[in-house]
Amino acid sequence: MDSAAAGVAEGEDELYVSHTCYAQSAESRFGERVLDDLKTFVFQPPHDAWIPVLDPGDVDEEDDDAEMDLDVGFVDLYDSDPSTAHVLETDPSHAEQGFPRIATLRNNLTALSQRYNLYFAAYQDRIYVYQPRRSAPRILPSQSLILQPRPSKYADFAGGAIDPRFPHQVNHIIVGNLGLLEIVLLAYDDGDVIAYYTHAIVRCIRANADDVRRGGARTRQPAHPKPFFHENVGKSAWGMAIHERSRLIAVGSNLHEVTVFAFALSNPTTVYNFPDADLSPRTRCGQTALALEKHLRSRTRTWRIVLPLSHVGDNIPNLAFMDDEAGEADKVVAIDVAGNVWLLDIWKLGTPPLLWPMAAPRDNVTGRAMGWGVLVLPGSSFRSAKTVYDSLGVPGGEVIPGTRAEDSSRVWLDTTCSLYYVDGLSPSAKHVFRRGSRAEYARKHATNLEYPGDDFDDLEPATESESEVEGESSGASAAVDDATGDGAASSPAAGGRGDRQWTALSAYRGPSGTDLDDMADDIQMGRCIIPLFGETPALDGTVSQHTALTRRSFQRQGRTNHVEVRAAQFPAHTARNLCLLRTSQTGIELLPLDRDAPCISCKYVLPCHQDGRASAPWDLHPVYSQRVSMLIHVPELNLVAAGSPTGRVALITLTRTAKKFYMTKLRRGFRVECVLPRKSDKKLRPNCTLIGIAMSPAPHRQAKGLELRPGGKRTHPTVYRLILHYKDHSILMYDVAKRGSGWDLTVF
Repeated sequence: MDSAAAGVAEGEDELYVSHTCYAQSAESRFGERVLDDLKTFVFQPPHDAWIPVLDPGDVDEEDDDAEMDLDVGFVDLYDSDPSTAHVLETDPSHAEQGFPRIATLRNNLTALSQRYNLYFAAYQDRIYVYQPRRSAPRILPSQSLILQPRPSKYADFAGGAIDPRFPHQVNHIIVGNLGLLEIVLLAYDDGDVIAYYTHAIVRCIRANADDVRRGGARTRQPAHPKPFFHENVGKSAWGMAIHERSRLIAVGSNLHEVTVFAFALSNPTTVYNFPDADLSPRTRCGQTALALEKHLRSRTRTWRIVLPLSHVGDNIPNLAFMDDEAGEADKVVAIDVAGNVWLLDIWKLGTPPLLWPMAAPRDNVTGRAMGWGVLVLPGSSFRSAKTVYDSLGVPGGEVIPGTRAEDSSRVWLDTTCSLYYVDGLSPSAKHVFRRGSRAEYARKHATNLEYPGDDFDDLEPATESESEVEGESSGASAAVDDATGDGAASSPAAGGRGDRQWTALSAYRGPSGTDLDDMADDIQMGRCIIPLFGETPALDGTVSQHTALTRRSFQRQGRTNHVEVRAAQFPAHTARNLCLLRTSQTGIELLPLDRDAPCISCKYVLPCHQDGRASAPWDLHPVYSQRVSMLIHVPELNLVAAGSPTGRVALITLTRTAKKFYMTKLRRGFRVECVLPRKSDKKLRPNCTLIGIAMSPAPHRQAKGLELRPGGKRTHPTVYRLILHYKDHSILMYDVAKRGSGWDLTVF
């Protein structure tokens, strides 16, 4: 622990934050000779690109904390939204320039393994693998391996949404467990989705190191792992999620649909019961709906499951899985760039998508509300809080209650004034709130200055105990439906068939079932299915069939009807235990599925500002950079790290409480613990785009080689490292931990 921080915390429940930030410059990584070329790369816009027109008067030169005025004039580069911008990148060559190029306007391009001391950074079409060190100045040494998977045979048809000249560039990279094995998963602009096993990467790194020690590196090619998974989703791939237990990979694309890859299992962990009397209609393949659904759930073959949004859907930058009561994946929760959250049933045939629209105030840069991130948070991720201030990070008098047009029956609590209480915030809250509609927060704060530690008079203890908050929910919220709105019954773990409606299924067209004749074969082939319509289009591996499925994607979307969340009821487990976290351009929202619990909103957490520096790269302008799209959930710390290309990361503590507030049960909330880099670190933060954040347990001192823990075992308390990676190749790193059993989130 940093000695400079030793005197910061006096009480057990205070935030414990040091002033140490480990930093590594591009010069220390690549040498002084690259600095001129690197500056040109960062600040020069791509060839033929329209860039924002900045008014020099928009920056207050007399104030070091001045933020960029968001009401600037600009020429919009986008045809419809930022995820379909046609940007021409620079020359893709790396070695000739002395440093690797980084793709522009992507999602999160970095990740850390949770098992090994491996850091992945996506540079255009290549993935550099590093063995990060614990401290500066050499946080990232020279790369240990470079992965460069080639495009699939379908990639040429998909093309590139961001750079048509160079479509095979990474948009997003994540790491997660698929069953018992950890994988690194890549989404490309040409629709390719590629995965490697991390243990295979480790094996190659060790083999190459052994060759170097034996002097064999000069005589043969270094070992490289092969991807175990390589598919294409038809158009630019963005949002991704991995489900460990159910062994699923989900990918959102610019086709306005989610593709779930369900691998064949030799021994499924959950058995689903189906009724003996099958009265369901026959689907287009000739099977009845329940027979086809049973076959889908049996996992005897590998399925490509296509889940279209309705006609109001858009591109999908992020998504997550939602579990049933047994812990198996039940739905995909996706966010589109219009801010809509979609709940898509993976297995039940004929089930329309659920829509939770965003009716937040329009952004004053783009002129529209936008969505960038989504997480599904179980109740176990929330930490107990004693007071409302502990739960929301703001005195009760500064919380602004209200409702929203999408569901006037839900209470919304606006906690944006909590930014006044975030230590080391750069810029200060008074600058964040100084313009336009933001002035309401400055006025609210000026007239409500209660002492933060008080438990306020208008906050009455709830009658139920803390265990009741976690264990029970209202009858209205916990009713029987599976979110179809059609009266379907009971628990997903029990099969939940009931009197289901099948109106969305495509009409049967033939005298007998011929489309799935291979069902009885000893060798089960991979198949494609669109559960909403009960269709099983053939995919035999030819480009023509793959492209035909892609061309029909928007026809599927036009045929899809949705149900709004306010008209649906969830199973008891879902309503009681799960919350959604949604992010927009600069704000964060918590959306409980329990209808009696209020929604929480905190705006302007990560706005664009330049710390008084007038010059900036074209892609650091608010229209491009304001997108809270990088989300990392750390259940052990009750923490979400939310990053934005604007250059900063908010650490969000998830909380639960039994307090009553504004005549509603607060139940769950969140507080902004800190925003990194802090004001004291601003000289270390480069004036360019943040291209990725990554978080993992820091290597234990007794760990050997590439292991994070001695013998692979976890030790407590766990210290996590958070790495911020900028477009100019600057690296900032923080250590984060919980201190004892108290409230503290510790940032070393």
